[in-house]
Amino acid sequence: MKHIYRQLFRQSFRIRSFICVNRSCMFPKRTEVLIVKIKMADVARYLGISKATVSLAVNGKPGVNEQTRQRILQCIEEMEKNEGAMPEKAAPEPARAFRIIKVVIINHRKQVVCDPELDLWSEVLSTFDSEARKRGYLYGLTYLNETDGNLQDIIEECNLDMVAGVILFGTEMNAADHEIIRRICKPLVIYDYEMPDGSYSSVCIDNARAVEMGLELLKTAGASDIRYFGTGKDIYNFQKRREAFRNTLLKWEEFPKKDALVLLGNSVGEITERAAEHLSSHKVPDGIITENYQVSIGVLTALRKLGIRVPKELKLVGIDEVPEYAVPDVRLTQVKIPHVERAAVAMSLLDREIRGEWATCIRVFAVPELLPGKSV
Repeated sequence: MKHIYRQLFRQSFRIRSFICVNRSCMFPKRTEVLIVKIKMADVARYLGISKATVSLAVNGKPGVNEQTRQRILQCIEEMEKNEGAMPEKAAPEPARAFRIIKVVIINHRKQVVCDPELDLWSEVLSTFDSEARKRGYLYGLTYLNETDGNLQDIIEECNLDMVAGVILFGTEMNAADHEIIRRICKPLVIYDYEMPDGSYSSVCIDNARAVEMGLELLKTAGASDIRYFGTGKDIYNFQKRREAFRNTLLKWEEFPKKDALVLLGNSVGEITERAAEHLSSHKVPDGIITENYQVSIGVLTALRKLGIRVPKELKLVGIDEVPEYAVPDVRLTQVKIPHVERAAVAMSLLDREIRGEWATCIRVFAVPELLPGKSV
């Protein structure tokens, strides 16, 4: 009679098999103990998934779909039978040789892609998932943090044979990350960031047009003293928007004033406090364009506290859509950024690269949409 017990120790499995030679007695006269050590990393590497996914599956925790869980448990069982050796892989069908799309989110803890105050990315990630499955791929999501071990593990995961291609979620990406991209040897498309040399296909926001739309609307509405209120975060999209603000004013032959561009802080609370301080100590402008949803919420809160009426005393346009529940006292005029649509385009580009349909790199800039409100 054979009894198998499994117990998880840290990041490895120890599988003990006890074989009773004398089956008629309660206690065996001779017991042979076989200890086989199976590492999570080996299972993850073989299946083309993360070690965290393996851990969730063997511990029966949520976060892993049933199909993946069964693949993991079957792999462990096969390795147990082979005394720790990897199962032999069946020859894949030609059309199914590569079937996983990895979405890698670069997380530099700037609270943009992982914002504890407001979740704007769930729908984007859901779109990546649905668009991948629509094209016959599995979908895997990984966060790339700033530790060397995490970095090396993720690069190895991306280069596994079962990975067809990679979408790099580059909202928080910077120049120091360029070398990481070059170590990924798979078809790759960048979402929300562009390489300066155009060496990879990318799907970005037309940040310049977003700012121009807001400024044109404020100017048409009669605002002459316009300021740009931004966060304290230094990421690609915000850099482009600040640059567009200066360039648009120069194009109108209006030299930007010293205090025309104001950086306030990183959280809604900090932005609210600093916006109130700035507006209390400076001449109140007649027009403000806000850099993102955090700034829109913070500035509107500060204006309400100071008793400054919108749009009678000050006109306001916000870049990026803010949920109505976040600013219930005013219907904000906004420049909507097409996040979800860009996710679908990025997956389409990647699929074409995987299939070898396109050999050239393509840069896509999604045009924003003006959502009229009552703040101008």
